[in-house]
Amino acid sequence: MGDAALKVVRRDYYLAKSKLYAERPDKKQPAFNWGVGVMLSALNAAARCDPKYKPWLREYADAVQVYWNKGGYDVLPVPKPLDRYYDDNAWMALALVETYEVLGDRKYLDRAKAALDFSLQGAAKDGGITWRESDRASRNTCSCAPTAFACLAVARHTNDTALVEKAKDIVAWTRGHLEDPADGLYWDNLSNTGKVDKTKWTYNTALMIRAVKALEMPGVGRAMESSKSRWLKAGRLNDPGRFAHLLVEAWVDVEGVTPVTEAAVRAVWAARSSSGRLPADWGSTTVPKNAEILDQAAFVRICYVLARSS
Repeated sequence: MGDAALKVVRRDYYLAKSKLYAERPDKKQPAFNWGVGVMLSALNAAARCDPKYKPWLREYADAVQVYWNKGGYDVLPVPKPLDRYYDDNAWMALALVETYEVLGDRKYLDRAKAALDFSLQGAAKDGGITWRESDRASRNTCSCAPTAFACLAVARHTNDTALVEKAKDIVAWTRGHLEDPADGLYWDNLSNTGKVDKTKWTYNTALMIRAVKALEMPGVGRAMESSKSRWLKAGRLNDPGRFAHLLVEAWVDVEGVTPVTEAAVRAVWAARSSSGRLPADWGSTTVPKNAEILDQAAFVRICYVLARSS
């Protein structure tokens, strides 16, 4: 399934001239940086399973440096005015650490550290990581959780105990301000006005599960059970794939591959269109005509994660 889905992405989204991937199959522009992080993670997972994908991984990991803009990864390739997001850089840091693990080239770890350094610049004085450099209007779980987990990922290879302490601080702040005490799941953000956006996305809880587990803190079991109860309905995960794949990966991290997690992914595969593209929302069977790369690459990623973990 992973091989087949990756071939479709390569066929429909690859931009041969720049060696990047497009945001949509119309190939009018390269992917936004969030999609870059997901696509890089998909190629990491593919290359872990089969070394034949290592050239594709190396090519893309090098090509995406065109997004680097004055100390952080920008939303689109430069030259362009600065528009950088702290969460984008955290996802890039996580992906690049894994690229280092797969390819063994120190430059990717150095790039991961640089991306993480930028994400940590989003720290607010009283805790948490802001979302966007240009307004710093909110502290979001989607910037806090992956930044904390990226701190741990980089520290794993550098023995930087200061990064572990930063991860603990970020996790503690996020749990204190954005964890729903009713179920242990996570709200979206806290604005500078003090208003909490109580929207819940799978990926926010997913990265907190993994960070809390890595730090050996309590609460993982409750978040695991609540996440299944909320989002797993009739064998399908009811959230967009760009978010949902990270929750499945968190489940695998905690309890390994189970029939439930495998069935949720197979349900997405069963709903693919005649073109081979996948639904954007894993709770739906509708495939967008001009599907964003985020959701297609997310499915590739989770297939290889399940294959390698089985």
